[in-house]
Amino acid sequence: MSFFLHHTPRRMIRRRIITTTNRRQMSAVYGYGAQWTGALSRGRDNLITDEAPELSPEEIQQLGDPQNMIQLKGLDDGMECVSASAGWGHTAMIAQDRDNTRKLMVCGRPHDFQTLMRLRRLPPFIRDFCVQYSLPLEGEEIDEQSSKEPSILQRIASFLAGENEVTFHEHEYRRYSNIPEMLEIKIPSGPAVEGDRIDSEVFELHGTKNTEKSSKHQPMHTHFQNTLATSAGTTAVISKTGTLYMFGLNQRGQCGSGTFSPNVWDPSPIHGLASKRYVLDHGTGIGENLFKEFKEQENPIVSVALGLQHGIALDSKGQAFCWGKGERGQLGQGRRLADDEEGQDDEPNENRTFEHALHVDNFYDPYATTSTKEDIYAPLLSPSDSKIGLISAGMNFSLAVTSSNLPYIWGKNCVPNPSFSASDFNIRSKPVEDSTYPRYVPGLPANLQIIKVACGTHHAAMLLEDGSIWAVGVATDSPVPMWDEAVEILTPGIVDTSEIISFQAGFDRTVIVSGLESGKRQVIEIQLWSNEELRQYGAVRPSYLDWLDQEDESQKVLSVHRGWMHTVVVTES
Repeated sequence: MSFFLHHTPRRMIRRRIITTTNRRQMSAVYGYGAQWTGALSRGRDNLITDEAPELSPEEIQQLGDPQNMIQLKGLDDGMECVSASAGWGHTAMIAQDRDNTRKLMVCGRPHDFQTLMRLRRLPPFIRDFCVQYSLPLEGEEIDEQSSKEPSILQRIASFLAGENEVTFHEHEYRRYSNIPEMLEIKIPSGPAVEGDRIDSEVFELHGTKNTEKSSKHQPMHTHFQNTLATSAGTTAVISKTGTLYMFGLNQRGQCGSGTFSPNVWDPSPIHGLASKRYVLDHGTGIGENLFKEFKEQENPIVSVALGLQHGIALDSKGQAFCWGKGERGQLGQGRRLADDEEGQDDEPNENRTFEHALHVDNFYDPYATTSTKEDIYAPLLSPSDSKIGLISAGMNFSLAVTSSNLPYIWGKNCVPNPSFSASDFNIRSKPVEDSTYPRYVPGLPANLQIIKVACGTHHAAMLLEDGSIWAVGVATDSPVPMWDEAVEILTPGIVDTSEIISFQAGFDRTVIVSGLESGKRQVIEIQLWSNEELRQYGAVRPSYLDWLDQEDESQKVLSVHRGWMHTVVVTES
């Protein structure tokens, strides 16, 4: 059962350890929630049954039973999950065998969002019918099916789900749009995982030489951070060579492939991942096509995060890039004016959608004292101070932390509107507004390093070196915008930052997994509450830990990933 950590004796936080001779595989992946999406990888025969539906806190309290889980199928014997991500309707993971060979595995609906939304609104018996008859027919090869006309039942299912009839003739759609069990997706050289060191050969592959001897070319990042990300019908993965690949929906250019298209079926490199100077020196296109057609990377990519229809990436030099939908400032291409007292900006191209990556470099100095009346724009941070150390993305906003430990945020409705007045109500006025350029997030305690960041759909969480967690965003308990300054949602002393196993955010909550001196794991779930008392005492131990203890106490939680209608829990022995 879930409970407040502050109200619970220390002994209750610790998990019981009992030696078992019937130990499972070294790694296991569990999940709970809706199965009809296929994101829990239970196979085609189990799509229309919910073996582990998500329980509300009230149901858990009334029933007295923990949240149960089911094990995801599809991993071969000897393979274990080393990284995972939960999207809106699909799950992606990186699996590794005993020879350290890695594979990208996907299940669910990795190329689907609109149909997913429509199916969720249908009555369950109609939805189950649509799900069953949109699957490839069992026992037939996909190539054989793609040459056949859809049956009457398939046509009905397609109509009800809002799918286009032509999809029954597309090999890629039939194979990759509805995957009831884990399927390998090939990428060149295999995927990297967090903590992998970037070899000198990788730097040379991207044109950087003598990284150990030349201070000019010395990279800021020498290890990979977040290498796998999923969202609404999109997946991003970084290979061992530091190349960023994406596949999925692409109507808004969210795959960054240089073109707008309904889908990008196979993992494809992002275009434009280089500074403006580098593209001008090495590109061959003309005009805007110069960036759109630039397929190289200036440096290895070390981290990636995805919003609803945009993405953000970080390279080894500390440069941040955004691509995709940008009508509400998600790509951070605006500039702050020098006399911008009320947050207004008027850059002509700042609210545009781009099918290729753009360098985000307008990080203004929040403490600048050097501006003059002749300055058009506010002073920017120095090149060294504006290098980026950490990135993340929410539904329609992006977050970055500079090497100088300054957090910035930009995108849709993510900054307070200074002209809004609660007492002087105006139906056209709202308490928040868009930010088309990176804006500094105030409120954090001074002289404490930000060591991890993670974003849910409407909140951004930052883990500090003292173990405290601070956040901005929209409150869970009430649609109250809390973007003006960061507030503390976890006090110091609960989490030992010397062994952070995982720090992830999904939709309305953030989950941190840390090690204890006993060798056990501590899993804490927190949310952004509008009530200060809830924030102070709102750390929760998820009830599925009790279920896991009952099933196999040898398993320790490695990471937790929350999707739209499902949650994935990765464990290890």
